[in-house]
Amino acid sequence: MIDVRQLRTLRALADHGTVSAAAEALYLTPSAVSQQLAVLSKSTGCELLERRGRNVVLTEAARVLVGHADAVFAQLERAQSELRAISPAPMTVRIAGFPTAIMAVIAPAMKVLRDAHPEWGFEIADTESEDSVAHLIDGSIDVAVVMAAPNRPLLGDPRIRILPLLEEVYHAAVPAGHRLAGAEQISLTDLVEEPFVLAAEGLSCHDQVTAICADAGYQPRGRYRATDFSAALALIANGFGVTLLPTLGVPPQVPEGVVLVPLKEDWPRRVSLIAVRTGAEYPEVLAALTAAAAKLVR
Repeated sequence: MIDVRQLRTLRALADHGTVSAAAEALYLTPSAVSQQLAVLSKSTGCELLERRGRNVVLTEAARVLVGHADAVFAQLERAQSELRAISPAPMTVRIAGFPTAIMAVIAPAMKVLRDAHPEWGFEIADTESEDSVAHLIDGSIDVAVVMAAPNRPLLGDPRIRILPLLEEVYHAAVPAGHRLAGAEQISLTDLVEEPFVLAAEGLSCHDQVTAICADAGYQPRGRYRATDFSAALALIANGFGVTLLPTLGVPPQVPEGVVLVPLKEDWPRRVSLIAVRTGAEYPEVLAALTAAAAKLVR
């Protein structure tokens, strides 16, 4: 009989590549991981690992088993969802999102749920989108609000189900004395020669802005780094570059010295998504998030 816990261990090894990394993800010792995989190999009658130097790789049989493991985990999620629907009980909502999503969507949505279900618990984490998806996969959170961005392979992982949430337009943020500050609209190509304030490389905000500029035919010159929108606007207010700012990144009061100029192009959008594990259903959570997002200007 195949043990589900051993399947999770095999899946973790497939995800993380080494026994030590899988052990860290599962909060186990490397020896415990090795022992579980040995038992799984014996119970299936198949060699699951092949040693190559100091490392191990999955055999063809292991890769087949991993595919079935994903189907098993999705079915278990469906079973848990059906049981919650039949016999509702106090639950803990474990949710993650990027900062502006927490401020504008997650926090108000969770307040609605807390008011409706004072017996529920809530765990909310400020997490970069790709990390949120990884935490979904390893089971440490149950729902994530993530940003669609290039080079985010986990968003296409079959273990994750993606639902639309919100689309925001971008504005150009320029210093008040900038040559484009008085324009009614500007084109992305008007910013070709400008120094940009960008988030750190590897973050979704950075990848989105660089992808938007790439679609317009150029690579933005990232002279200045500021992941927080308030810090970026402070740099711009003092004459250090320009940036593209999504709707949720615009503060209630734009700092003195910053002008937001609409873009002529209608297509640059920041897309936010809800991510859950395949098979999982959290209807009240998803409804609260969707309702909170519907109140925002798109």
